[in-house]
Amino acid sequence: MVEFCPDCGGLLRKRTKNGTTFLFCRCGYEKKLEPNNAEKQKRIAKKKKKLEENLIVVNHDDKITVHPIVERICPKCGFNEAETWQEQTRSADEPSTTFFRCLKCKKTWREY
Repeated sequence: MVEFCPDCGGLLRKRTKNGTTFLFCRCGYEKKLEPNNAEKQKRIAKKKKKLEENLIVVNHDDKITVHPIVERICPKCGFNEAETWQEQTRSADEPSTTFFRCLKCKKTWREY
């Protein structure tokens, strides 16, 4: 959390003197920082809860794909649907490489 000096409005910076932590300003203002573990623990718990709420677990059995599905004939099994994506595998002035993965046998191939 950022705090500002009540005297001049400058940014308060953290400094430690003899094991005690202070917030200080260039104008000379100092404020002793009290250790507040309860508040820190609350913030950590809140962040953890937010992460857990947004967490999605995907099993292999779910068969979820994030890539678009196109009609391409698999060179291995002949199935006509594959997921596709593009990657820049060579230098920036070269076109990207298009990859395909068969939805039936999972064979992956590429087109330049």
